[in-house]
This record gives sequence, C-alpha cells and structure tokens, in this order.
Amino acid sequence: MRKLALVLAAALATSAGACGNPNAQAPTQEAGAAAAAPETGEHVPFDLNPTQQTGRTIFQMVCWTCHGQSGRGDGPAVKAGSITTAPPSFQTEGYARAKPDELERRFRAAMAGADPNHPHMQYVASIVKPEEFTAALSYVPVLAYPPEIPGSAWGGKAIFDFRCAGCHGKDGRGDGPAAETLIEVRPADFTRDTLIAQHNFDGLYQRIREGGRAVHGSAMPPWGVILSEGEIWDLVAYLATFQKGVLSPPPAAPASQ
Repeated sequence: MRKLALVLAAALATSAGACGNPNAQAPTQEAGAAAAAPETGEHVPFDLNPTQQTGRTIFQMVCWTCHGQSGRGDGPAVKAGSITTAPPSFQTEGYARAKPDELERRFRAAMAGADPNHPHMQYVASIVKPEEFTAALSYVPVLAYPPEIPGSAWGGKAIFDFRCAGCHGKDGRGDGPAAETLIEVRPADFTRDTLIAQHNFDGLYQRIREGGRAVHGSAMPPWGVILSEGEIWDLVAYLATFQKGVLSPPPAAPASQ
C-alpha cells in the first residue's frame, strides 16, 4: 500500500508531465486536454459534458496509474507490482454501456469491502473528493467507448495525433502535411473509408498492423512492430468515429446534468 501511495503522490505532484507523457516513446494528451472539441477544430470522438470533462481530468491525474491510459488495467502501479491484483479492463461492452449510477454502486461496494481484491480503492477514495470521484466514474464509459470495438477512441486520438495525422491529417481526410510527398498511393481518407463504412473493424486492425505495403502498396509502415495490440485497437476505435452513424451513440450525461 505504501508503494501505491508513493506512485499516486508522484502522479498528483507532476500531473501535467506524468499524465501527458507516461510513455517516453509518444506523448499523450495532458490531464483535461481535448476534453471538448479543441479550438483548432480538429476531430474528437465526441464532445464531453462538464461532468465527463472533470472526470477525464481526475482519471488522468490519479486513476491511470493503476488503470492505464486506455483503461486496460495496465498502469505503472500494476507494472511496478505496487498492487497485488490488477484492475479489470474497461475495454468491454459491459463498461462501455454502463450507466454512471451503476458504476457508482459497483465501486462504492468495492470500497466498502465487498471486493477484497482491490483494497487500494479505499486509499483512492481518501485523496479524491466524493463529487470528483463520481465524475471520474462517469468518464469510464467514455474511455471504454465504443462498445463495438475492444479499444478506446479517446486513447486512440492521442496515438493518431502523434503518429498518423502527419499523413492522414487532423480530421482524417488524407490531407496531412506529409501527404504531398507521397507519390504512389495517397493516405486513406477515413471519412470515406470502406472498411469503416462496412463495420469491418478486424480488417482495419489488420491493415494498421501489417502496414500499407502489404495491403495496398502504400508507404504506411507496419505499425504492429511498434504499437501493442491494445494501441492498434485504440486507433481502430478512433478512426471509426470519423464516419457518422457507424458506431453506437456516445455515453450520455449523468441524470443530474
């Protein structure tokens, strides 16, 4: 428990750096960043209501240390062995479709001792205000969205912006600043992509993993040698949001909103 406290304390003390860049290979969004549509007009999976925005900030300041940036239960506290039992992955349909009050009951029961496998939640509750903890729970379905894909669209945005937007453009239309240098095959326009339109998410996963050369002769590298399986699914989830009507509606605001 003391090791976990040190990990969480470090996260709180350096929230901007730790939450914005937990992985040295690629920067991620800072706490609270891009919670709603950015002023630049770049694409976001969907706009967040105020409670979800607050929840995103709390999650990226505290919760990610155990639950991971995309909610797969693979945060640094887990990897360091600071907790004995890894948190469950949020990347399931059950979490993506969960209502805030349902999650509230589930987590309150865990903190009351009904779940002996996760006693660290007692410590988390002691350092976060009750209303902010409730807001963080409202962000769980956001992080798990969409339910059709085992990936996080919000997690995929950070990867896309860092690795893909240079060719595909911030709005996914295949018109990034590097697109003009590509002669053989232009970058895909995800707003019109056939695999997305056909809900062929497995096919999109394979295209990203294997790279463009193996699939259709483009210059896109085989991202499977760099990105994990979960990160590729996060990308698939984010790319699917470029076409309206393909995915289920995003999580709604809590009833009190």
